[in-house]
Parts: sequence; structure tokens; C-alpha cells
Amino acid sequence: MGCIKARDVITTDGRKVGVLSGGWIDVRSWNVTALVIDLDKNVVDELNLKKPILRTAKISLPTSSIKNMSDVAQLNIDMTTLTRMVQTNP
Repeated sequence: MGCIKARDVITTDGRKVGVLSGGWIDVRSWNVTALVIDLDKNVVDELNLKKPILRTAKISLPTSSIKNMSDVAQLNIDMTTLTRMVQTNP
């Protein structure tokens, strides 16, 4: 999705985890199924993810994890839940 506006992504506990950079679309139903987030460097360490050498670490979150989209993308999960989600779905 190249036309998406980059916006900060924050958790329910107010943590900025990164920047919204894209999404996944189910072409059969034309629904957005997940959003792609470019993670901040400090969050990559906190989530215990492998750091890419020449690019930004990214995660994909289901759209059900989004509470609100405005100037920022607000998740409906906190940092602890996000950590569990990422560690169980590498």
C-alpha cells in the first residue's frame, strides 16, 4: 500500500513503537488485514528482535490491534501484550 500516510504508532500505555509504513490487503475481499510498522531502534531491543543490517526492523499487526486512526495510529494493546504477540508470531 503505497498511498498510506506515515504516522506514529502508540500503545495503550503511551509508548511510541514506530511508524506506520504500509499494510497487507486480501485481494479476494479487498480488506486490509494487517498493518506494517517500522519499529524504533529502542523498541527492537525491547521486543528482543533480530536487527536487520541495512534496513529498519518491521512487524505486521492485524487490523484488530488498531483502536483508532487519526494523526497517530493508536493500538488497543499495551507494550507487554505487543511483546507477547511478537514473540509468539516471529
